Amino acid sequence: MTRPDPAHLLSAALRAQAGGSPGPAAPPASPIPPALPRKRLPVVGVLLFALVLGLLAGGIVGALTLLHPVW
Repeated sequence: MTRPDPAHLLSAALRAQAGGSPGPAAPPASPIPPALPRKRLPVVGVLLFALVLGLLAGGIVGALTLLHPVW
């Protein structure tokens, strides 16, 4: 013999106390909304951005090294 679900027992008890008829119980609403599908970053775009950023940073540091006088 299976035990009844506590949520259904509580729902039926509250309906009986309020004087309502024991109709079919509605499924419980989820408190957490469904997750939206995540948008994936394109791998090639991220790698290209990292390459350009690295070349730019290296170029700036190289130029500063060449242009800065040594004491």
